[in-house]
Amino acid sequence: MMSRRSVFGMVVAAVVLGAALDASAAAVSKRFGAFAVACDDSLHCAASVQAVNPDKASVFVLQRSPESRARWTVSISTLGVLADRDRPVALSVDNGVDITLRPVSDYAPFVNSSDYYLVSQTALDRLMLQVQRGHMLRFSFIDIAGAPHSDRFPLDGLAPALNEIDSQQGRIAGDRRAGPPVGLPEAPEVDVAAHLAAAGVPPRLLELHLGSAACEAPDAADIADAKPLIAPLSETATLYAIPCFRNASGLASRLYMVESGEIGGMSSLLFAGFSDRLGWYGVDVLTGVAYDAASHRLEAQGADDHGCAFRGSWTFTDTAFRLDHLSAATSCGATGTGWKDVYPAR
Repeated sequence: MMSRRSVFGMVVAAVVLGAALDASAAAVSKRFGAFAVACDDSLHCAASVQAVNPDKASVFVLQRSPESRARWTVSISTLGVLADRDRPVALSVDNGVDITLRPVSDYAPFVNSSDYYLVSQTALDRLMLQVQRGHMLRFSFIDIAGAPHSDRFPLDGLAPALNEIDSQQGRIAGDRRAGPPVGLPEAPEVDVAAHLAAAGVPPRLLELHLGSAACEAPDAADIADAKPLIAPLSETATLYAIPCFRNASGLASRLYMVESGEIGGMSSLLFAGFSDRLGWYGVDVLTGVAYDAASHRLEAQGADDHGCAFRGSWTFTDTAFRLDHLSAATSCGATGTGWKDVYPAR
């Protein structure tokens, strides 16, 4: 016998993969418009619909167990990305007034970190009324990399899909009472740093990076084998050092900070450089980038347009990198050059 969670899993898999009816895999049993309906042998049933976004595979699910007092549970699974579970999310039907859901009190992840369930009775009652009358459900959220998303779910076929579950479970037709999940384990905490590293450079950040005329495309011959450096700066900020070009000094990268906190967003980082020719100046491309996440210490080198090199170390504190030490070359473009400390000055 499959658990209620198994029904959800088989529905999501069937919808995303477009699977046909397969008794051995317990895939989608019936379709009603955009919705798929599946029930296991014990009559735990779910109706689900996939987002219509071309780059998303999120799934909106209403499911109910067969007990006479059981209520519908409502969830959205973001299969492509992870929502930042510490931020509010929003639901709206047909571009109407948003239903704002606050973390913990209104929604929470259960079983898997990407499965978000409504737990607020007020929000559930309001949403159940709206989705039965509407045509399109929109789910807006910020992911753990700080990027905004807006998934859209068509609602055509919802009424007959729920009626089919009523019939399968022998319930009174039209019982649309909903409630928070019962008996499901809370989702595990997310290792944000590990997840971001595994996910690679976010598409929006890559667009920002490619907008720099100084940087080559990631598939350029001389940097195609270079991997970006991705590491945590704080609980809400992540460092991305994306390869830009390769020269005699080594691999040069542009550095970015992506924030997923209350404000969020992404920005390129500017560092202090020094040469006798220019004095102090700002530079956004560094070579030999090394970062230690435990100490939040960054070490790198750079040079001005005439090859006057510098090397320095910085420590990330709160919201920015603090310059700890910087040395400048005593001559420009020469091999075996000496170095002089310019910060802290002797």
